[in-house]
Amino acid sequence: MKSILNTLKHKISLKKGIFYSMLEFYFSGITPSSTGGQPVQLYYMTKDDIPIRKSYITLMLNTIYFKIIILIMGIVALLFKSDIIFSSRHIYIFFFILGFVVDLAIALIALLLVFKQNLVKRMLNKIVKIGKKTKIFRKKVENLKEDEILKLYNSEIDYIFSHKKTVVLNFLLTFVQRVLLFSIAYVIYRGLGFNTYSYFDLVMIQVIVQVSIESFPLPGGAGLSEGLLHNIFVMIFASKLADVGMLLIRTFSFYIPLIVCGIIILIYNIIISNKKENVK
Repeated sequence: MKSILNTLKHKISLKKGIFYSMLEFYFSGITPSSTGGQPVQLYYMTKDDIPIRKSYITLMLNTIYFKIIILIMGIVALLFKSDIIFSSRHIYIFFFILGFVVDLAIALIALLLVFKQNLVKRMLNKIVKIGKKTKIFRKKVENLKEDEILKLYNSEIDYIFSHKKTVVLNFLLTFVQRVLLFSIAYVIYRGLGFNTYSYFDLVMIQVIVQVSIESFPLPGGAGLSEGLLHNIFVMIFASKLADVGMLLIRTFSFYIPLIVCGIIILIYNIIISNKKENVK
């Protein structure tokens, strides 16, 4: 977040970039199909006086990076660990295929929303219309002209893609973030005293689960994620520890980060509210 916005000549602190990322993680985690993260990020970024076009580009690029990385890792899992996928129940194979298709569709739509001028204009028109009906956005958009925004938007896109090294670096940073999150499974696996399966095996299992829950219309893929992990872990853990492994991995990779993000967002809003009260 910080790197993209800094490239767009809107400097933010690393702390603020982390906060925007926490917003995405928390609100995506508590909304069906992870649909709540980006709108809330846009809301807070607008409150912080970040121009809508810059916020839009940042969120779209983040989505593109994430989806392309998941797709690439999903293909790797399919090529090298198809035995794990196809040894699962048919319903889980269906969700993996559906999740892959959904991710591919989202990645293509995001790419079109960045580069296809007519779609960008329609999207900006909708954002402006919604903004005029929303208190926090109204002052930011009431005097804006869509053609002027689009012209500025095009210059921003041209500018950011003239910095190819930064684009590649951001892509690699997103990849490292994903791998680190997926590595939690291996740490827990070894911590429980097992060493039969490799680090690569455990990361690919997490990829399979992530791809499978992408299309699941429940917050955080709850239910499907636990069921798929348990089904696979019966194979790689001792059967009696499959539940333990599944619970520990979900707790450390999803529930604890979700709770921590929620607490920090709550504290942030309380502090901001108190500052506003003191100003009055």
